[in-house]
Amino acid sequence: MSSLQSRIDSAIRAAKQWENDAALLAEIRASLPLRDLVPEQICPLESRWETFLAAAASSDSDAVVETDRRREIKFRESPYHRDEDVHYEGDDLLLQRLTLYFKRDVMTWVNQPPCQNTNCNGNQDGKQMIHKGTRGPVSEEEKLGQASRVEIYTCQLCNTETTFPRYNSPRALFASRRGRCGEYANLFGAYCRAAGFDTRYCLDFTDHVWTEVWSVRQGRWLHADSCEGLIDRPNMYEQGWGKKLSYVVGATHDSVADVTKRYTRKFFSDEFQTRRREFGPDENASDKAFLQINATLKQITNIPKGRMEDLEKRAKAEQQFFGLVQSSGVWDSDYKEGRISGSWAWKAARSELGDHEKKNDDDNHARNDNDGKEKHQEASFLVESFYPAPHRQNDLTIRVQHPSISSTRERSQHDCIVVNGVRCASTLPSGISIVVVDDLSGCILQSRAFYSWLSIGTFIDTLPAGRIVAICSNVENDTVDETTLMHLQRVGGLSVESKASPASLLFVGQIGFHPKWATAINSCDKSKVVEVTIQLNISPSLQLKLRTETNTAPATVSTRLPECIMPLLTQMAATEYQKRVAFEAFMKQSSHSNSTKEVVGYVTRPQAPIYMIGNEAFPFRRADGPSYDTSKSWVTYHFLPDALVPDDDVITEETGKDAANIASATAKFDIPVADDYFMGLLGTELLTKTGASSPFSIDTTSALANNRLVALYFSAHWCGPCRGFTPMLIEFYSYLKEEVSPTHGLEIIFVSSDRNEAEFQQYYQSMPFKAIPFRNRTLAQQIKSVFGVHGIPSLVVIDAMSGRIVVSQEDSRREVHQACNRGEQAIQTLFKTWLDKIPAESKAMLDILALSCEEAEKTTGADSDKVDCTTRQNQKANDYLIRKKAANNADDSAAIVKSIFTELVSNGTPPNEAAAEAIKRTTQQPLGTFEGTFKGVGSVADSPEAMSTTIVKAAVALLRLNAGDKSKIIDVVRTAKKYVTNALKEPTNSRFRSFRLSNKVFDQITSVAGSIQLLTCIGFSVFPSDADFVAAIPLCVDLKAMADVLDKLLEVYSN
Repeated sequence: MSSLQSRIDSAIRAAKQWENDAALLAEIRASLPLRDLVPEQICPLESRWETFLAAAASSDSDAVVETDRRREIKFRESPYHRDEDVHYEGDDLLLQRLTLYFKRDVMTWVNQPPCQNTNCNGNQDGKQMIHKGTRGPVSEEEKLGQASRVEIYTCQLCNTETTFPRYNSPRALFASRRGRCGEYANLFGAYCRAAGFDTRYCLDFTDHVWTEVWSVRQGRWLHADSCEGLIDRPNMYEQGWGKKLSYVVGATHDSVADVTKRYTRKFFSDEFQTRRREFGPDENASDKAFLQINATLKQITNIPKGRMEDLEKRAKAEQQFFGLVQSSGVWDSDYKEGRISGSWAWKAARSELGDHEKKNDDDNHARNDNDGKEKHQEASFLVESFYPAPHRQNDLTIRVQHPSISSTRERSQHDCIVVNGVRCASTLPSGISIVVVDDLSGCILQSRAFYSWLSIGTFIDTLPAGRIVAICSNVENDTVDETTLMHLQRVGGLSVESKASPASLLFVGQIGFHPKWATAINSCDKSKVVEVTIQLNISPSLQLKLRTETNTAPATVSTRLPECIMPLLTQMAATEYQKRVAFEAFMKQSSHSNSTKEVVGYVTRPQAPIYMIGNEAFPFRRADGPSYDTSKSWVTYHFLPDALVPDDDVITEETGKDAANIASATAKFDIPVADDYFMGLLGTELLTKTGASSPFSIDTTSALANNRLVALYFSAHWCGPCRGFTPMLIEFYSYLKEEVSPTHGLEIIFVSSDRNEAEFQQYYQSMPFKAIPFRNRTLAQQIKSVFGVHGIPSLVVIDAMSGRIVVSQEDSRREVHQACNRGEQAIQTLFKTWLDKIPAESKAMLDILALSCEEAEKTTGADSDKVDCTTRQNQKANDYLIRKKAANNADDSAAIVKSIFTELVSNGTPPNEAAAEAIKRTTQQPLGTFEGTFKGVGSVADSPEAMSTTIVKAAVALLRLNAGDKSKIIDVVRTAKKYVTNALKEPTNSRFRSFRLSNKVFDQITSVAGSIQLLTCIGFSVFPSDADFVAAIPLCVDLKAMADVLDKLLEVYSN
């Protein structure tokens, strides 16, 4: 254990050095080329600032309101940009780029140091240097640099002796900027801290070091290896390099953790455990060592209360995550590369080459084949359908542009297709994005991305006639076969020649029609943009409903439900039904005001406020809930046309869906019950009965099928307390089966302690449960022993998927007794509480099954009857999204006939004549050449307007939403200034950078309509976390400049 202790101490010392030299962190911060790292974040922000400050130069505040000329700051794509950047946002993207910058431009890898003789001819790479040995630090420079050792080399060309001190001091490393993995991790940790990241020093006992950085946006620690220039690749070492890990310690200046389980999927294997036993006798001893060290750190570091709470929450969530990934035993993705940094010989000596430098050409050929298979992938959003606000507007504007940021414009990865101001393009590198818009409502229906025109053609073939489509293509060297060409010809104006697809295409058109407004351009000019405005004919009778999206959060929120509708504390305690009533009251009360026109729905979760959402909320994202507890996760409700909302998606006081979402009465998928475990525990057969029938045998697998919980009821007829508790348990069980969860629920197994068969039969006759046959009483005794049952009645509740105890015998009987005494609602609540206690890995598995089910429903479309998990709920939407196939595109013809007929009748033609004329025109004219009935204008522009809203516009909008009350702006800006001022005092303290929207102070901002948009224009970012939505000051922001903008806002609106 002493070896374990000493290594943990060394990791903590390394992390503490980052905190002990504030001047160094300031120097590093000043040296960071932030404009090159994240130009897409900094330049648009500076442009908004300068636009506002120029407007504010006028002494007339009304002139400021009217001024809207945007000052543009040109910028180019970051030199550190990579394709995988699309997976990161905000500060996470900064970390991604910072890691590559550090590897490429800050540090120099040293295999052998160059010769100190500047006149030596072999002074480029040090290959002529021969290692002669090591010594301790001697010179003052070596001692100040905390060199652990000094390597000595001799030049073969000039015989000069050269030393290579292995510094541990970040300041010395900042000066030398050379080394190997130890120096890289040490200095990179200082760079991360200087940027403002909460950073861990990670020590791998098999001789490697790296860092971990806390992601506020993702609520987890991100692996970052500056030697390789990569982040979020925890499988790099075991799967890629082939390392035989044992311990990985993660240390900050005030905490330490065993993070080994993040970097292995073999933790519980005999081989892995054998390696760990070299440092301690068992896992309990290891856990105690970490607990003791953390307790000591808490005492000597004087950790603030807020920081302590954060560390504890992170540790709890991390342990739950570790349990989840270790139970799976597999990596989520493959990492096939060996180590990049270091010489071949050095990597080989450390056994870190990985497979890519060992395998033969056949393996490489197989890898290339696999790359080809990946080209058939597609991308889409978690939720594709979204109805932009304001609803029911006839004007539909669609803009298509290339996914480039090499200009003055602020772009996101979803900007290449914009529908009524909503960025809605799914994207793939070198792929084709397509968005489908409803011609009857203007609702975004589908957003997909494909790698080939073959896939696009297949997708278009499923779309009903009349749908409006926008396409942005960036595919090279793709061919189009005859079948695909036929599918594409359904879209009038889409010109794609056989065997020669366009490499770069921007297009807006309509399925089955060739309207005059259809616009296309084949050009690689990244400045070009296609913009189409269409006049729809939306029916006044269009019905909208709120659709429920469970375990889903919007990208951001706009404000919270006003205090006058429901106070904040009441919102956080309200049920889902109460929150729905409050939201509807708000929409009704404000129906004639500006405050509801931009509302597309709301989002909430248990113990959270009701947040309003607008167009900026799209795309939605998955939310797993606090500590992977999906029962407490976000639920988003958004308006869609009735055809896209399941009929049973309703919330009432009696049948209201609790946000915890108790198991549905109709199972969408089968629960993967641990059949082998239960057959080994309970035997292969159980008894069951229907009503008053005699008991009969049923196999154990069938008896437990599709249950999430299994309860073992130890009881006997001769036991008085048992006879008193059994009727109560029957009531509990029957109500759950009949009213709450007929499937995906609870099954109870009676384990008898009766003295004879007759007593057993008499007692069991009163029960609706399953039972272990009396003849298996030896097995029953074994089960009692397994669960330590020494008295009856006893009830043990088990997770059906893992076999783990969910509720102990000490608690379950008491809880059932209390619930039954309190009534049906208490029984339902208790069942939900039990479901909340199942292991995190079981919850994750259920989420994966549910998600897979939804994806299967989404992708199978018209053939959905082939998928067992398809339900009537999603079938309604599928019927609207996917056309009913007919021979020779007869459905397209029918749509054209209907379109012509409607136009003729509206112009006064009698219906019979109109019908005959419509059929005649349709049969005489080729499909895809009809103009359709929608009027519109299409154009190609050279320089589209910026997407982002100016600060002036955001301030005007806030005034408009608050009846022109300038005090609202002043209160919002003053509160924001307090946060920025705190960050200025300690720019590297991550606690001053992010804040929950519902906390007492920040709610002074959140509760004001329009405030979130104003803050985001000023530079704050707002995004969901597991527990709440978070406002953050990005780490790349110039805090002084932001404070100046806030001061100027106060000055303008205080006059």
